Amino acid sequence: MMTGPKISVVTPSYNQAEYLETCLRSVANQSYSNVEHIILDGGSTDGSQAILGQFQQSDERLKFSSGPDGGLGDAVNKGFAQASGDIIAWINSDDYYWDEHVFSYIVDFFDKNPNVDIIYGGMGYVDSFDCLTHIRIPPIYNYGLLTRISYIGNTNTFYRRKVIDRHILNDQYHYVIDHEYMLRITKDFIAFRTKRMIACFRVHPDATTQTMSLEKKNVERLSRNNDHSINTGLKFKLLVFFSRIFYRFSLLYSDWKFLKKFNDNAPFRAFIK
Repeated sequence: MMTGPKISVVTPSYNQAEYLETCLRSVANQSYSNVEHIILDGGSTDGSQAILGQFQQSDERLKFSSGPDGGLGDAVNKGFAQASGDIIAWINSDDYYWDEHVFSYIVDFFDKNPNVDIIYGGMGYVDSFDCLTHIRIPPIYNYGLLTRISYIGNTNTFYRRKVIDRHILNDQYHYVIDHEYMLRITKDFIAFRTKRMIACFRVHPDATTQTMSLEKKNVERLSRNNDHSINTGLKFKLLVFFSRIFYRFSLLYSDWKFLKKFNDNAPFRAFIK
């Protein structure tokens, strides 16, 4: 019998067979077992459904459905509606968790910090071949800084159920969908930064961040700023400029301090076959 709070992991997926198994293993092989993994497949034609069926046969905690959807936000919202857990995560099918003890850490943290509703942490950037290219340790939570830099994403974040009970994704967004969501939920709930590594974010040629045109990205950025009443005047632009300089120096420091160490012994390699 599984005990302790249940973690619901929601994963939208569409034609990501090349990367899907690593994501699935990073959830299935966690040392903490009270988990459900909800995969919303958008009608993939690349063998993803066969992979999901095979995994489901060996792990009843995996639940998946396949069919047309209205895009990423619609798929994640459907997953949120199905989730029965006390703790919620959203990770895309080309990303994966850092090691097998992430969930145990998250459950223990929430248990010891009942005032915290959202926890976010370190993230590794990997390429198509799972080579670690960057280490990102995000700054301590500050809403003003979050309006200028997207340092909290869906991949490296967990939240209590009450967060999704109040807020779901705005499915009109695509490129900035997780940033817009984090701006909303961190206004209403208490967020905490941990330096612990949480997940890996994959950068590859077919990712939305790489394929969307600059024009469409800028349209979404403008809409996000309007939705959140972000004043983008001269003062904001100066703050963005200096914030990015400081942030980039902190990222270079993280790479210098951790990249070689983790490349030599990256725990996520256990999920890759």
